[in-house]
Amino acid sequence: MQINRDGLEKLLAMNDLQLKMIISRLVAESGIDPAQFNMDTGSIESIRRVLSSATDAQLEQIAEQYAKNTQNKRR
Repeated sequence: MQINRDGLEKLLAMNDLQLKMIISRLVAESGIDPAQFNMDTGSIESIRRVLSSATDAQLEQIAEQYAKNTQNKRR
């Protein structure tokens, strides 16, 4: 997964339901049971706040961790 500032802005422009669906898919793909990842409106707002303030280096770390998790899930 490649994350860049433009892509992140598009994600953050989605409504809460759309963003929740994307996050749920990413959580499942990275090997986490979505049922254990309870998200409510407050959670979505917190995620928006954190992602909107993330640096490019932090975005890169997120992408690397996601890649590592998906590789571990496939094994």
